[in-house]
Amino acid sequence: MDLIFKVDSPVCVFTEVGELWNSFKVPHFTSFYQKGTNHSGGVMITIGKHLRATRIDTDIENTVIVDIHGLSEQIRIIGIYWPQGQMRNLKDLCPFLVKGTILTGDFNATSDEWGSQSTDRRGNSLKKWIEENELTFIPTNSHSSKRSDRHIDLTFTNLNRVENETIFYGSSDHWPTVLRSQSIGFISNGFFPNIDWTIYQAILVLLEDFWINEQKKETIDHWYQCYVRFLAALKCRLTRWKEKERYRPSLPAYIVERLRDVRQIRNKYYRDRKIAGIGNEDLRVLLRNMSREVRNEIYNYRSARWSSFLSTIQGTHDKQESSFWTHLSKIYKPKTLPFSKLSVGSSIISDEQEITKELYNYFKDLAKAPEINPLNPHDIQIETEFRELQNLLTASKDTGLEATSILEVSKIIKKMKGKKSSGIDQVSNFIIKLLPPTYIESLVNCFNFWLKEGRYPGFWNSSKIITLNKLKAGIPRCNQTRPISLLATHSKIFEKVLLDRIRTWAEGNHLVPREQSGFRTNCLLQTRVLSIFQEVQNNLAANVPTLAIYVDYEKAFDLVWHSGLLVKLYRLDLGSSLFLEDVFLWDSFHKQAKDGVGHLFMLKRVKRLKLKHRSLLLDWLDFNEQSDN
Repeated sequence: MDLIFKVDSPVCVFTEVGELWNSFKVPHFTSFYQKGTNHSGGVMITIGKHLRATRIDTDIENTVIVDIHGLSEQIRIIGIYWPQGQMRNLKDLCPFLVKGTILTGDFNATSDEWGSQSTDRRGNSLKKWIEENELTFIPTNSHSSKRSDRHIDLTFTNLNRVENETIFYGSSDHWPTVLRSQSIGFISNGFFPNIDWTIYQAILVLLEDFWINEQKKETIDHWYQCYVRFLAALKCRLTRWKEKERYRPSLPAYIVERLRDVRQIRNKYYRDRKIAGIGNEDLRVLLRNMSREVRNEIYNYRSARWSSFLSTIQGTHDKQESSFWTHLSKIYKPKTLPFSKLSVGSSIISDEQEITKELYNYFKDLAKAPEINPLNPHDIQIETEFRELQNLLTASKDTGLEATSILEVSKIIKKMKGKKSSGIDQVSNFIIKLLPPTYIESLVNCFNFWLKEGRYPGFWNSSKIITLNKLKAGIPRCNQTRPISLLATHSKIFEKVLLDRIRTWAEGNHLVPREQSGFRTNCLLQTRVLSIFQEVQNNLAANVPTLAIYVDYEKAFDLVWHSGLLVKLYRLDLGSSLFLEDVFLWDSFHKQAKDGVGHLFMLKRVKRLKLKHRSLLLDWLDFNEQSDN
């Protein structure tokens, strides 16, 4: 333990750990263990928790393979213990040798070229295998065995500028070795975009007359596409990339230094007490005083930060309660782990193109149209009515939906969160909130034109998808990822305009049950929980048993039967003006993985379910229940 903190090593490989692996824990490190073939065998690799580590599954005995992320290069650590009596086929390791591999451990193999006085049979076979796989031996300043002049703790790698040093420290029968690389380090800095939004807003004001005149000359669709490209191009033109530190310590530097001093005193005290059987009283008093002082400093520092946090909220916001919880949710929001590998069947893939292909096939299969049973009269009836509905909508001469207004759109924009994430058009909520009133008026003209035609623009049927990892550790499968669709921001404004009209129709016809809480304004999940609690209490008071049935529809919004949904809505007397063209048609998706690498592809024939569709689906499920009853 002292050696780990002395050399400040973020990665440690232990061999011959035996049963100690279950009782020996390195604080602030993640451990990966593989059981050995004898009572003293086994290998354990510990990785500092400031790094991301992924274990590669293998059934090779006395072998642990771990991928490490968070450094300037991704590296793979293969820890090996090869006892004298074990038969090992080195070719089993060949599939795991990639760029940036470090192979280290107790090989019990000697070679005169590796610091030993002679070469044995195992050393010859190991040397031949190393040369075939283009690995390089990393020499040390001394042999690792205390009982002889043999050097049996070996390290091989395909990295450059790597040094190895034997440390004369510890009570084991082997001297530990410390490996250092001058070409790999921690990524402490990164480039972040910095946009001058004041200039951005000024340019929008200067060019507003130009865009008003352009809308009179061009078609609505062409003007809108040019206008969106202008907003995105202007943001790119005003973006400057600045290098900043990626990580900021949660405590100031002087407290971190004091904590390091306390740790050294603590380790010295417990080491002396273990060796001598009795602790040093002076060290104990010093440790107690230093620990108390550091705790007080941390408490004062955090109290000052918390007071500053509260005063900032109270001084800059009117609604203090909502602001408090909004800021607090950002602080304690759990983060998802990025992934650079994907588990497929019994294998693991790490190539970007292969990951892209697997995700593409998975989402493509998921988005297939539901199969219609030709022997089911219900399915046949729905398909027949759907075709009749299509013909009816084609021949319909409905004048369209109620037009929107500048006031309505302005209220929607005002309620939007000022997020800077954007879809495929690179226009974020933050940009739309900066738009002058003249631009909003032009946008209202576009919305009214599409509402009058009863048409949903086709260029909104593409979205950028970020794939999030559902797992807290390990390598995910395709079904263990959560796709987040980043839609065009203007399309979400348009959908809220539609949602207001559909909600008016649904509530006016009493189609939404009062108990429905999801996707309704001022109807929260907490309300339903309290309602259920009250029902249970009433039944308990009347000595009546209560039966609760919870149903979870897997991927209900993704796999909804669109033909059946439209037919149900039409049976409920939904006006033909609310059936917008292209709303329920097949969409295209742009897919981008969360690991920061551009897994980008076009996925066709994927159905997108937007905000208003979710509300309609709930109505549809409720109507099905009523009709079945």
